[in-house]
Amino acid sequence: MPNWCSNHIRIEGPKEEIDRIWNILEDDKVDEGLLTALAPLDGEWDYNSAIDHWGTKWDVKEHGITQEEYEYQGSVRGVLEGYFESAWGPPTDAVEKWLHKSDEHEAEILWYEPANDFCGALQNGDFNQFDCSALTDEFLTQDDVGEALNEAFGIQEDRAMWREEEEEEALREPLTLEDPEEGLVITKGTL
Repeated sequence: MPNWCSNHIRIEGPKEEIDRIWNILEDDKVDEGLLTALAPLDGEWDYNSAIDHWGTKWDVKEHGITQEEYEYQGSVRGVLEGYFESAWGPPTDAVEKWLHKSDEHEAEILWYEPANDFCGALQNGDFNQFDCSALTDEFLTQDDVGEALNEAFGIQEDRAMWREEEEEEALREPLTLEDPEEGLVITKGTL
């Protein structure tokens, strides 16, 4: 069973390309998902080739992605945006492959994997990955990447919740005080 990595994606391109991806995402009858739509594998799925090609081992079928479109300089552009989970890490390789298919493609993917304490962003080709425990509140509230990560995943809220849980757990544990000079051991029960 993998750790699940939370992802927020926004991809934008010509309406026909976004419609093609959306149709794959919405078709329950096919085994293909988001990653196959972005960067098809050469041949059938294989664990190692999937990781090498997508950056994660399984395709994404379950998602909270929505579709929109707008007109820009006389042409219609499509946008897919939303959340999904991937196994172990983000599918940055699949997103990068899709980005390189056309100059008309734009993409941003943010990820957060709290169990292994990493997060990051791939924004139009710029890759940044961070050790979440090293992130400061200043970074999460004053840096563009930090703000995007915090807004997408509530990292500061998670930290506050974990601190509160640790404090409560510490209060429930018995307290033992030892005085080696006197040979005294005092144990106070749980609250």
